[in-house]
Amino acid sequence: MKIPEILGEARALVTPAMEKALSQLSPEIQRVVDYHMGWRDAEGRPVQRRGSKSVRPALAFLSARAGGGEIAEALPGALAVEFLNNWAFLVDDVMDGDRFRRQRETAWVVFGQGQAICAGTALLTLAQQVLLESPTPARLAAVDLVLDTSARMLAGQTLDMTFERRLDYTVDESMAMTQSKTSSLLRCATSIGAVLVGADSRVVDRLAEFGQAVGVAFQARDDMLGIWGTPDQTGGRPRGFDVRARKGTLPIAVALNDPAHGPRLREVLAREGGLTQRDVEAATRLIDAAGGREWTDALARRMVEQALAALAELPLADDVRVHLEELAAMGLPDDVAR
Repeated sequence: MKIPEILGEARALVTPAMEKALSQLSPEIQRVVDYHMGWRDAEGRPVQRRGSKSVRPALAFLSARAGGGEIAEALPGALAVEFLNNWAFLVDDVMDGDRFRRQRETAWVVFGQGQAICAGTALLTLAQQVLLESPTPARLAAVDLVLDTSARMLAGQTLDMTFERRLDYTVDESMAMTQSKTSSLLRCATSIGAVLVGADSRVVDRLAEFGQAVGVAFQARDDMLGIWGTPDQTGGRPRGFDVRARKGTLPIAVALNDPAHGPRLREVLAREGGLTQRDVEAATRLIDAAGGREWTDALARRMVEQALAALAELPLADDVRVHLEELAAMGLPDDVAR
């Protein structure tokens, strides 16, 4: 997958600002966050940084440009969405029992569940603080957006957790979880810059629609990687990871509701104890046969088209439009191995 150049530029802008903001945290919490971010090892020693792709900060910066402002005005918003994103990662890893992220052990494995949850909560607080400290008159509107986004993400996480106890969820329920848990954060990223620069509500709304659609595409692609992705694409997770974890992702939801293959898939996933490799392979074949992969692939492509349609309604500078289109294209699942 081609990585747009704008991501490197966004990372260069947001990383120093993140380090400055994180220095306000207590040493104990900062130690956990620095490890989670991939900046230091468990003993606090600097390491060669892997870092994130910085998609969300890039979207926040482009959002400000799309709203008629400058990138610098969106820096508090870029920080806020990165803090929200990492809050979710830290807490989700605890709730899901995920032991690896970014090709090393997750923060809760190293520091304990309580420390990881405290660090995540600190980031949620910091997301609001950096906006309140911003000099822009629109800072309260941006805080409202962050609060609404965090509420949506929590609702999505709660729904996701219910899927662990049942196999009768519908495709609509899985989609609702995706829109709340994942898409809402992309929606925030693509609109918060425009909010901070005081853009017209029509511009903010179209950018929010763009982000919501891109968010669904991103998650659909991730759902495919969670079943068919290779370890180098998934941060070290093996193929079929989401099947083994019995996650309520879109391909699995589609297959569970298929009359021909759903009953058999439900039987496999309902087995007591951990699934064997043979179980995972059998379930994966059933998901494929039921059209789970094909349906999710088509959804991702449809959502990218929908995002671009929302973008087409806005008068944008050529470079802003190109960058937003490049980032939307990252939701296309062309690189998911077959």
